[in-house]
Amino acid sequence: MSSISIRRVVAAGLAVAVVLAFIPTVHSQRPVEPAASASSAAVRPADSPAVVPFKIQVPDAVLTDLKQRVKEVRYPDELEGSNWDYGTNLAYLKTIVDYWRDRYDWRAQEKRFNQFDQFKTTIDGVEIYFIHQKSKNANATPLLLLNGWPSSIMEYEKVIGPLTDPVAYGGSVEDSFNVVIPSMPGFGFSGKPRERGYNPERIAKIWVQLMARLGYTKYAAHGSDWGSGIATRVALDDASHVMALHLAGCGGAAPAPVGGAPLAAPPPPPPAQGMNSLVNGAHNLGYQEIQSTKPQTLGFGLSDSPVGLASWILEKWYNWSDHDGDIEKAFTKDELLTNIMIYWVTNSGTSSSRIYFESRHMNGGPLPASPFVTPAGRVAAPTGCGAFPYQYDRRATPPNPNLEAARKGAETRFKIVHFTQMPHGGHFPAFEQPKLWVDDIRAFLATVRKG
Repeated sequence: MSSISIRRVVAAGLAVAVVLAFIPTVHSQRPVEPAASASSAAVRPADSPAVVPFKIQVPDAVLTDLKQRVKEVRYPDELEGSNWDYGTNLAYLKTIVDYWRDRYDWRAQEKRFNQFDQFKTTIDGVEIYFIHQKSKNANATPLLLLNGWPSSIMEYEKVIGPLTDPVAYGGSVEDSFNVVIPSMPGFGFSGKPRERGYNPERIAKIWVQLMARLGYTKYAAHGSDWGSGIATRVALDDASHVMALHLAGCGGAAPAPVGGAPLAAPPPPPPAQGMNSLVNGAHNLGYQEIQSTKPQTLGFGLSDSPVGLASWILEKWYNWSDHDGDIEKAFTKDELLTNIMIYWVTNSGTSSSRIYFESRHMNGGPLPASPFVTPAGRVAAPTGCGAFPYQYDRRATPPNPNLEAARKGAETRFKIVHFTQMPHGGHFPAFEQPKLWVDDIRAFLATVRKG
């Protein structure tokens, strides 16, 4: 039988194998608040108060199929000397694919994730996967950690230990947290929505219900990327329970002019020194346009080709992280591939990208320019802003040197009590610079505790 025929046979049994393997065998139920109801013509899971222990167990058939697809990759051509200017660099992608095919061990990564306490529960018609790692300290602060795209639960893996067991990592017992790390609907091991409308506002309401379901009456929240906007919505929607909000950088309106005088115009950006030297719509926002308008068209490639999925995700990790042109100074191949694998083994490349479409089409959209909608209202909870502004695609644009003005701008939307700009780190701060990130969280919450 040809390799293509083998692929088809394996694929035929793939869906059944995935379903059977992901059914957890142990159940537990806790007292909960009733979940919000919603009606839909589509079949969707019924909301249930059950919180069910879960372990990641990807079927062998999924991994066998992946290996076959990686072996049969067909690469595109590339212009000589184009490097990363046109997108993912061919030579580097080949090194990733070779490693993926010959050396990468998903089972080792799976075992590492399964050291954490993982669960599933159904809220708003979607099965939600989350890590819920508790501290031994009975007075630990509950902390909701939210990531964005194209990230995963892996973004916070390095900080779970320091947060839950701070004494073992140089902190004090007062720095203890009970950590909750959920995957958004359509992301990773969470279920995929079967109807329109799972936008950031709706996802924020799911997280509010999740924290209530876990019994937390007071908690802090942190977000990066999509998680920043969603954490902000959580703080607005659940103001009586959110005790503190920490964000990987806080945006806001420009500060009001003093004495009615107009604000000075900002200096022009430095001239571009290469296609990727400045962030601009022409070179770095194309992914937003397709994911917020036609994610399903893109999705066929993301679901069928592991190398296509890797290329789509790697280009963002390359451009959005802090390095000097060598991405492996920021991440190992295993780390890069494990994040990609979470998308591949769950077939969530398409479903995760739909958040861009749903956000851009909120409130009767589509919005004309961007899928990112600023939450209305000012957050009353004490807010900490820890900016990690050193992305590779912004290397020709220095971070804002006027932190006082940036803080005043953020104060139009948040009750700022902590405002820092880090010397290193980019778009995935807890993963790129875990110590800096943890130290900032600890300093912020210490400020909040002092009142």
